[in-house]
Amino acid sequence: MILKNHDKAFPVLIWAARIGIFLLMLMLAFTLDSAATSKHRTDLQKQWQARVDDLSLQLQGTILQNIQTVWGLAANVAVQPDINEQRFQDLAEVIFHLAPELLNIGLAPDFTIRYIYPQEGNRAAIGLDLRTQSLSEQQVRLLLDTERAVFSGPIDLVQGGQGLAARISIHESPTDRFWGVISVILDLDRLYAAVNLAQLARDGQFTLATSSSDGPEAGKFHGSDTSSKWQEPVFSTMKMSGISWTLYAQPRQGWPGHPANPWLFRSLLALMVLVIVGGTHWLTNLIQRDRTMQRRFQGLFDLAPFGIGLYGGNSGKLLRANPVFERTLGTGAASLDYFDRVYDDQGTQLPDGQGLSATLANRFRFSGLEGRFPGRSQALVPLLLHGLKLNIHDSEPVVWIIAEDITERKEVERMKSEFISTVSHELRTPLTSISGSLSLLSKNAVGELPAKASSLVTIALRNSQQLGFLINDLLDIEKLLAGKMAFRIETFPVAGAVLECLENIQNYASDREVAIHASRLSEVAVSADRQRLAQALNNLLSNAIKFSPAGAKVNVYTEIHGQRVHILVRDHGPGIDPEFRNRIFQKFSQADSSDRRAKGGTGLGLAITRELMIRMGGQVDYHSVPGHGATFWLELPVAAASPTDTAPTARAEDTSSATGSD
Repeated sequence: MILKNHDKAFPVLIWAARIGIFLLMLMLAFTLDSAATSKHRTDLQKQWQARVDDLSLQLQGTILQNIQTVWGLAANVAVQPDINEQRFQDLAEVIFHLAPELLNIGLAPDFTIRYIYPQEGNRAAIGLDLRTQSLSEQQVRLLLDTERAVFSGPIDLVQGGQGLAARISIHESPTDRFWGVISVILDLDRLYAAVNLAQLARDGQFTLATSSSDGPEAGKFHGSDTSSKWQEPVFSTMKMSGISWTLYAQPRQGWPGHPANPWLFRSLLALMVLVIVGGTHWLTNLIQRDRTMQRRFQGLFDLAPFGIGLYGGNSGKLLRANPVFERTLGTGAASLDYFDRVYDDQGTQLPDGQGLSATLANRFRFSGLEGRFPGRSQALVPLLLHGLKLNIHDSEPVVWIIAEDITERKEVERMKSEFISTVSHELRTPLTSISGSLSLLSKNAVGELPAKASSLVTIALRNSQQLGFLINDLLDIEKLLAGKMAFRIETFPVAGAVLECLENIQNYASDREVAIHASRLSEVAVSADRQRLAQALNNLLSNAIKFSPAGAKVNVYTEIHGQRVHILVRDHGPGIDPEFRNRIFQKFSQADSSDRRAKGGTGLGLAITRELMIRMGGQVDYHSVPGHGATFWLELPVAAASPTDTAPTARAEDTSSATGSD
């Protein structure tokens, strides 16, 4: 019920994740868009602020530059207070050329205008008392006490337009007595043109106002049409003695409500959302498929008729097992080390190096590793093991073990072996009599036979002998598997045993037109059954000769690997298909290709060789490249008192030789 509820909740979680990612990406997109918009607006406001500050400074600088020109006249009057009108007109004309934004200049002793330039259009100002017309009491006091300019404005001009009035106090030198003021009127339109204020009007909207506290529309005296509403305009304030003007400005359409390059930026945002949402959908689809496959695998895992275990590749600990695995092996298989204790069919533990750890050390996958292991009740259970080691990135490697209980198969094999053994024993006695009788006939023990009869007897004798070899092989393999074969372990030199075996098989090699070449035979000694070692080597040699083409050569030599010696037999035949490796040392195993079937044999030779070597504490193995022959070797531990040099002590001449078992 819990699993079913989980199955129902999983699609809901997947869709919740998809919707959550989609909403999260929308929020992120809106946040990034808002941040980019704010940055674009801030950057534009900074640009406009810098522009307004620059215009404000230019306007103020132009005003002060004009006033600075008039200071020359004030300095002249301070030295010559009795200046006449002609002198004033001459000086004013020069000032007008230097200060083009001036409208008029008036000389006012004791605040009353006496002279004015130009006189045309300005004569009405002569006799005007500035204290009563345009100066406040505070400004009058400032002019009396200091030598500085005091500004008023903007003022509406009689001739139209607006102007800025500036009064410069004059104190006689050297008495510093107040003499009067110079009254200057600046044309504001000329001032605006001088700083190119019209460009600002083309790019946006602006306002010049006399107040900075109530916004751009309060105290406005100049500016562009304000059809658009003000939206936090930038501003810059000009402060001069007597006046405070503020220049407000903003883009004509207000500040932007979008990022810079909105189409490009928002297209990239949309693409980002689509990619991430699409990627999320793809990943969640993969997760759903993976979960579906996991559920299918879980069903296969739980219901498989054989045991499946998952182990940590480094720790060796059992991570997971299916019911059959637990039922077959119990709690004993909690570690990979469990599979290193391998027992044969007689309950004898096999030597180190034949377990799972040694197998995985040489290759990442294996199949067909057979042995007996302690089961749930500690009774030995025959298992056929298959395994695969997987290296996982940034994680511990894992080892999959498939353990197939072959108890029933072993029982069938036992029954078959008993049957074969019984039949072999029953055949052996009459076959011995038949072979003996045929041998006597072939030697003319009862008189000389006709040529045709002698040939038939020879053929019958040869085939009865081959049948005898077959029966002997069958009996040997059954004795080995049953643990009934006796071994007489002795210490002897490897080289002598190899040469003796080569001598016995020379006739078989000659019949096949195959040369045997021995070299590098080591002087080391081994502890083994000499007769059984010769039997194992004879099987390898007969196979090498059998599968070599006429005129080929079989090489026999030894190699020392630490405290173990290898006796190697190399042929130059067709080689062995890699797919045949897992079956090559099993009983009755032969490749199915027609040329190999044509070579004959029962497929027992290598199985017998393997069992013989295991019983003597050794191994048999090979390597082969299809089309380039094969090299088989017998491996045995070096005897304790044996020398370890590898100098060759004997060398067999290339020869053709006689019979051997298959």
